[in-house]
Amino acid sequence: MIRTWGLLALLFSLCLSGCGSLLATLESDAIEEDPGERSLAAQVLDESIETKAIVNLRAGNDGFDDAHLVIVAYNGFVLLAGQVSTRALKDEAPDIVKKIEGVRRIYNELTVASNSDATDRAHDTWLTSQVKSALLFSSDTPSTRIKVVTEADVVYLMGLLTEEEADRAAAVAADVGGVERVIKMFEIIYPRAI
Repeated sequence: MIRTWGLLALLFSLCLSGCGSLLATLESDAIEEDPGERSLAAQVLDESIETKAIVNLRAGNDGFDDAHLVIVAYNGFVLLAGQVSTRALKDEAPDIVKKIEGVRRIYNELTVASNSDATDRAHDTWLTSQVKSALLFSSDTPSTRIKVVTEADVVYLMGLLTEEEADRAAAVAADVGGVERVIKMFEIIYPRAI
């Protein structure tokens, strides 16, 4: 049994060592990073920002305990959406979130209103799926690089896109029935010269 596992481990390591040399043989150009893709480290940092933002807001002021908060981070750009009970809470939220490591920009889209109900949230989820589908079926938009968030029929678009891609994505989202407004929160990238 131990001998079998040893042979399997040896075979596995030989296969893995061949992958690099095979790629080097097949690809003569240098491997470049795609400026439109977030690294794994950036994705993990974004998840950490989202978690810390919720925890820090609720720890910083008890008023956030009863709020409906939607916090999304994409490459350090942070969307604060949802409903809070007072203007003071809305104004305080970005001050708390900007202290989190990795936050590069904050979009404070919180509204002073009563919390949305389950029906409103279900409708927002449905709108998000409709916008994602429209982006997926549009040949002019890089749908896999776009994060779609909907709150109170307002669609927020995040991602790493060129100016032209961002404009096309916003136009596609705006054409979806039920969308009241589209807000672009993209980090604009510039294509490499060929």
